[in-house]
Amino acid sequence: MLTAVIATALAVYNDCPDQPDGCGGTAVARSQEAMARARAVDLNRSWKLVRDDIVRACGLRVQQSTTHCFNDWNHVDCCTMESASTHRTNQESRVAGMHAVNFLGTHIVDASVTDLGSGGSWCTCHISSPEDVCHRQFGSRTAFKLVWCSGSGVAALLDDYGNVLSSGKPIGSGSSGVPTYGGAGARQQSWHVLSASRNHTWAGRWLSACDRVSSGSSAYSDSIADDGTGGLHDEL
Repeated sequence: MLTAVIATALAVYNDCPDQPDGCGGTAVARSQEAMARARAVDLNRSWKLVRDDIVRACGLRVQQSTTHCFNDWNHVDCCTMESASTHRTNQESRVAGMHAVNFLGTHIVDASVTDLGSGGSWCTCHISSPEDVCHRQFGSRTAFKLVWCSGSGVAALLDDYGNVLSSGKPIGSGSSGVPTYGGAGARQQSWHVLSASRNHTWAGRWLSACDRVSSGSSAYSDSIADDGTGGLHDEL
């Protein structure tokens, strides 16, 4: 019984994302490769092509189980977690707004490709960000987040420090919206999660990144680069 209690306690990542060394569930090599691939995604194309490339950049297969990935207001975080973390649930982390269990392990194992490195990937929910599924349930930094700047049609892929990896304006095709599930309403709702975040430091980080995109700054910026503390001693 004591062993079970200790194991449960160790499953809680209370210090991720608030401390620089708290995200021990991150698959670091996998995350770095996902970021590199995100920088190469051309966002100024048909949404279907763009979304498929974002899914692949995250280390996921484009298949039935990933049709929702980066395709609605909520599943916009590319989370790359260590193999030991893939079967963690929300029972210990208790991310607000999420299902009490939120078991994703079998989907992660099935959809994750191996050529990005060890560990697994998933398009996790960003509700309650940055106290979200990736940071709290899996104890991992996001390799990148798909952000719809100010709820507009302008998209940006941002790393966990607010650096812009890629940006552009995807094009809808036929009657399909961008994203497919929700269109303009989904973009606005997704942005609201970020702009209304209780963590004002992170909210400012996302807003600043979108300001750089709007001003025509280079796609990849190190203006909020990790300084060793990761800028993560944040106001909650």
